Amino acid sequence: MSGNSSLNRRQFVKGVAAAGAAGVILQSGQRAHGYRSANDRPVFATIGLRNQGWAITSKSTPYADFAALADVDANVLAANVEKTTKRQGKKPDAYKDYRKVLERKDIDAVMIATPDHWHTKIAVEAMYAGKDVYCEKPLTLTIDEGKLIEEVMKKTGRVFQVGTMQRTECGHRFLQAIAL
Repeated sequence: MSGNSSLNRRQFVKGVAAAGAAGVILQSGQRAHGYRSANDRPVFATIGLRNQGWAITSKSTPYADFAALADVDANVLAANVEKTTKRQGKKPDAYKDYRKVLERKDIDAVMIATPDHWHTKIAVEAMYAGKDVYCEKPLTLTIDEGKLIEEVMKKTGRVFQVGTMQRTECGHRFLQAIAL
């Protein structure tokens, strides 16, 4: 970056992260029900709520309504329902089984932050259920899983985005390192 810019590296990285999440949010609003009015907000669900699942949910609540949360751990689920209710002013439905989320017709998009080995299965099922998808990395464990996701995305016409921020980042260590 040139010395003439008033934008520092930290601001740039934060902006890029926000833009990535905004892309799936804005696109899902158009995809699910045609063009929406400026007053309508996309309806989201998060599947997998530990650490990164809560991080992406909490950062997205200003831009979308979270109608449902899913996690197999009842304690994690309850804590995140409470936190999401406080952030958005309405209580999302809670599910231990993600398939119940995918059955809902009112949900435009899902954000997947489960353990890695679940990403492909849930993403494919979500697209076949008519949901746009934001999935945390790593997207897949094999090349064939990646090809399957691409095939299903093309077949269903769904929007699909993968979170690609620093894979080894713990907290804000990466941001701190580049700010030096």
